[in-house]
Order: sequence, then C-alpha cells, then structure tokens
Amino acid sequence: MPGGTQNILRRTSQMLRFVVVGGSIAGVACAYALQEAGHQVLVVEQGDGRCNSHGGIRCPPNMTRLLNHWGLGPAIARVSIKANRFTFRNGKSGEELGPLVLHEKLMKALAADFLYMQHGALHAMFVEFAKNAGVQFRYNTEVVSVDPWKGVVVTRKGARLSADVIIGADGYRSVVRPVVVGPEGIKGVLDKRVSVNITVPTDLMRPHKDLFQLTVSPEWSLWLGDDCAMHGLLTVDPKSFKQEYAIVVHVPTDGKPTQDSWARSQPLDEKFLKLDRFEHRIQKLVRFAQTMTPTGHTIYEPFDNWVHESGRVVLVGEAAHPLMPNGSHNAAMSIEDAMTLSTLFSLPAAKSHTSVLLSAYEELRQPRCAATQASELRKRDFVCLPIGPEQQARDDGLRDARARALLDWDDAEEEFLRDTWEEYIDLFAFDAREAVEDWWTKWGRLYRTRGCQHPE
Repeated sequence: MPGGTQNILRRTSQMLRFVVVGGSIAGVACAYALQEAGHQVLVVEQGDGRCNSHGGIRCPPNMTRLLNHWGLGPAIARVSIKANRFTFRNGKSGEELGPLVLHEKLMKALAADFLYMQHGALHAMFVEFAKNAGVQFRYNTEVVSVDPWKGVVVTRKGARLSADVIIGADGYRSVVRPVVVGPEGIKGVLDKRVSVNITVPTDLMRPHKDLFQLTVSPEWSLWLGDDCAMHGLLTVDPKSFKQEYAIVVHVPTDGKPTQDSWARSQPLDEKFLKLDRFEHRIQKLVRFAQTMTPTGHTIYEPFDNWVHESGRVVLVGEAAHPLMPNGSHNAAMSIEDAMTLSTLFSLPAAKSHTSVLLSAYEELRQPRCAATQASELRKRDFVCLPIGPEQQARDDGLRDARARALLDWDDAEEEFLRDTWEEYIDLFAFDAREAVEDWWTKWGRLYRTRGCQHPE
C-alpha cells in the first residue's frame, strides 16, 4: 500500500480471510486496503458489478487525504473538480446571501483539497485497484444469512463461504446489520424529506447566458427555498471526460413513501420537486434533465454495536451508520472506516487478537460517525427552513457575514473565523490513520503483553 502507517510496525504473519458482503464504496475500499495489508479478501455482491451512477459526491479534505495516502491521488485528479467556495442563494430570487470561501491558507494547513466527483467514478476506481491488488469478487451473488459464530456467509443458491472476519458493507438495507445490532437494526423513523439526484450535461447549459457561469465555476451553489433546497456542482464523466452538472434537491415527502435505493430513476416530476419555489433559470436548468432519482431515508439512532459478540462480524459504511443521502460525508465516513479497519489489521498482532482490533475499530469510529450523522441532518434542515422568522434570521445572518466571509484569511476577525469554521475544521482535519496510531501508542504495549484481553 502506498505510504503506509509510519509510526508503528506492520503485521507480517497470521494473515486473515475476510468476506466482504456488499460491493459498495465502503466494501470495496475495505477490500482493497485489507488486501494491500496482506490479507485474503473476497467481495460478495448481489449486483453485476456495474455502477453507472453519475450522481455527484463531495470529497472533503478528511477523505482526500486518505485517498492520497493510498496512492489514488493522480487517478482522482483526472476525474474531479477542486472546490473554491460554497455559495448560498435565495432559492426564489437567486440573490447571493453569502459565501463560505475555502481560503488557500486554510486548505494548505489541512494538506488536502475539497473535491467533487461522480459516485460511479470513485467506485470504479476502487474496484480496479482492488482487483489489481488481488481481491476476489463474486457478482450476482445474494447473501441471505450470516452465521456469526461459525464465520459463515450463506448465499441464495446455498453456497457457504467461510471467513475469519465477515464485513457487512451492504448499505442502508443491510442483511448483516440485524445479525450484529439486533431488532433496532431494522427499526427507525422515516425522514420527512426526500433527496433527489438529477444530472445535466454542461453541453446543454453552455449556450444559455444565464447558465453559462455554472459550467465554469468550481463553486458549490446552494439555493435555499421555502421548506426545500437545491444544490449543484460540476463533475467529470470518467468515460467521456465531459463535465456534467450534478444537482440534488431536498423536498418534503408530503407523507408519501419513497424508494430507499438510488439505483432506480423515474421521469422528471416538477410538482414533486417543488420546482416553482426556485428561480426561473434553475427551473430551466432542471428541465434539461429527462429523469430524476429520489431516495428516501430512515433515521436511526446511533447503533450501540458495530461488532458481533463472536468477534467475527463487523459493520462498515451505511450498514453501520446510515447517513442522510447526498450529504457531504457519506463517502468520507466509509473511506475513514476502511482506513481505520485496515490500519488496525496492519498492526503486528496475532490472529487471536482479532476481536480486540474489531472492538478498537468500533471504539474509534462510533463517536465520530454519530457526531457527523447529527451534523449532516442539522445542516440539511438549516438550508430547508420554511418561510418564516427562522428563515429570515438565517438569511439576515448570511447577509451580515458576507463581507467578512470574503476577506482574506489573515484579515478576518479571529472570532468570526472560529464561529464559522470550528465545526468544519473538526470534520476536515480528522485523520483516521492518526487515530489508530494514537490508540496503538496508548494501548499497544499492554496489548502485546496481555494477549487478547481488551484493555479497560
């Protein structure tokens, strides 16, 4: 693996067999990283392996830093756009309310960029890297049950696949989650909003003067509507290398059930999208699209357990922490999961220590993901306020801060920077590798001398 953890020794013997259930970004990233660490990994995926999603994802610095560590930087650069700012606009008038500028000095301190790319591009990249590393894939293979005590995955066709560790990376509707979590793994509260993905080729936008700027600006634009919001950013099609504009609309469900899969598109529905609540040029932009992909969401309280008591089954990605669709950290949390798990299983540990390493993974990841889960919902609700006093106060606050937000980093007031950036920096500056190193520095000696007993 390019880079490697610098401050701790690596495992050189007693490698493990992993079966990853689900070929999601989380699953394939885990598979790649664990295979590169010297383990034997099999990915079992119910689909055919093709992921043609053109939906845009945000790649914040905490994610970009890990991708660079794995050596994916040059490949990522070919299919990504570097962000320069986030711009908040009044949804109906288009008035710029205020920006959040990604100052060069700040990004240099974070040692990683904020990027946009297509979901399918990142997934395809990890599949290619994983296969080149030696990961085995079984497509069109549906998993119907897991025996956590024997470490066995059972498929629809009756095949039994054995592993030292089973990784549940099978997303929102995880088969593995209830095995680990119990009944609470399938109980939740239906979100009152739905997230809709729309993609428009920039070739269709460029001839229109009022849309042209969106085809050249690397900013992430957010239109704050009445009880709804829309945001858009540029992405690159990894096959044609043409740019596309990826749009997400957050609208109320109005009590109607919505699919929880992003894999099925349907004809564009202006009424469903509350399109009349947005400025005319954005209405025109959306109408260029033929289809839309709505995705519902079930809100779960953070799960108590990500690791089964047998010490042989663990959850990652949306199976462990089902975040709101189309947030800024869905992919990032999955990549952090993969880095944490693979770094732990690169430690100079024996096979008998597996359950301790899985417990450490759970301990390191749960607070971080729970905080991010709450933050993402809070930010979504902030941009979706209905017209009223709260919405007016929000817009006035953005307008008041606009002049200070445009100042150079060195010229801005310290209090303003702290109030604006503190939560973002907590998210962006986190390094999953360093978290493992800190854990190992604290517990490594006890861990080696006391065998497989987890330090209390």
